[in-house]
Amino acid sequence: MNQAPNISRIAVLAVAVPLLLAPPLRHLLEASMALHMLVEFPLLLAVGWAAAAQRPRAAGRDSRWDVEGLSSAVLVMLTSALWMLPVALDLALLDPWIALAKALNWLAAGAVLARALQRWPRELRLFVLFNLAWMMATAGLLYRESESRLCVNYLVDQQWWAGTGLLGVALLLGALAIRMAMDEPASAPAGRHNAAA
Repeated sequence: MNQAPNISRIAVLAVAVPLLLAPPLRHLLEASMALHMLVEFPLLLAVGWAAAAQRPRAAGRDSRWDVEGLSSAVLVMLTSALWMLPVALDLALLDPWIALAKALNWLAAGAVLARALQRWPRELRLFVLFNLAWMMATAGLLYRESESRLCVNYLVDQQWWAGTGLLGVALLLGALAIRMAMDEPASAPAGRHNAAA
């Protein structure tokens, strides 16, 4: 019953990965700094996530290297921070090996996130969301306010649009983190009632 949907998902992934790595689409996305950062990176992350979702989980295997979700959280934050750096964007455009490393890095981050997110405690989710929002807001302001080109391959107006997009994503992540912080964990009221009893 479930085999047909799985086969169709695998077929989509088999097409999506080469398509994203192939020069025509990659060059189209990387011609714009905003598309490079705000479309290509999330697409690679999503493909990695989808690929990991096809693989059955082995009980306890992931948790051995990712106690309390800390290792996966560090990987996601380091990946995001690294590829917001102007020098990293330039190197990915100039060196095909670094471009490949960039793609593999985002695919791996998506795969790890798909398998680890359910294990993350609420506090870790809030920490990651707030940190990603802060990093993106900082990078977005830097790109918007700089009067000189920070990337060799992108003009000032392109980095302004990329910075604006990063600020928009930062606001969304910040709002999500605030909403999550205001929502009380579902288990808390029951715990209080039990303690009172």
